[in-house]
Amino acid sequence: MSRLPDPAALVHGTGLPAGSLLQKVLISEWVRVEGLPVIPAPGRPRSEGSPLESALRRDAALRGGAIIAEYKQASPSLGPFALGTPLLPQLRAYSEGGASAFSILVEPAYFRGSIEHLRQATELGLPKLYKGFVISEAQLAEAEASGAEAVLLIARVLKNHTAAFAEAARARGLEPLVELHDLTEVGFAQAAEARLVGINARDLSTFNLGVPHAGPLRQVFPEAVLIRESGLATPEDAHAALRAGFDAVLIGEALMRSPDPRDFLGRILAGLR
Repeated sequence: MSRLPDPAALVHGTGLPAGSLLQKVLISEWVRVEGLPVIPAPGRPRSEGSPLESALRRDAALRGGAIIAEYKQASPSLGPFALGTPLLPQLRAYSEGGASAFSILVEPAYFRGSIEHLRQATELGLPKLYKGFVISEAQLAEAEASGAEAVLLIARVLKNHTAAFAEAARARGLEPLVELHDLTEVGFAQAAEARLVGINARDLSTFNLGVPHAGPLRQVFPEAVLIRESGLATPEDAHAALRAGFDAVLIGEALMRSPDPRDFLGRILAGLR
């Protein structure tokens, strides 16, 4: 088992206000992971590219952009905005619409996610991102056991421990997607040797939207897959992000709200041709 910080120390060391939404989510996850088993990592050798990374690179090259389509039923700021949306029909619409990969929310208290959603998504064949708030080896073990190919690591939460979590994820065959909120966090992704780098347009302390400063990322990570996350409400928003140099976009709320997510995705891809 890798040497990772104690989850309680990690959560209490974020520096976030006690009342911030992110801190509340982290505390909730800390309580949840206390009851999760930690199966030792098999120590897999690092591969040249995970299935999720390979899918994103392929579609970015062939189509001018790749799409990670997310399944989530709620958020801390919006509440249960898509509660009860059937999982497999939604994911099939994503696949038929041209999504390159799935992102599956697994955090139950605030996002109404479930690890069972990730397990069920396996039958559709697309690569899957374990989307949660990782603070423990137990969550990496959970992601591995559920069939995920990649896992989200939030630099604002993990800070100097991001590289250790990335190493622990790779030992389980999981490619880390290191999420940054601003350029002060670039060093954490560099230390983690991130091949998937996301920039979140959402202020994670309040879950309000802002404008990400993503332009300089390509200079810092010339070989990485760059992913724009959050704040993409329309196909035109996705077009703008991809034409600005991002390789991929991650879209959740807009797809979950759309009456026809297949058409939503098709309009994105048609606009790139």
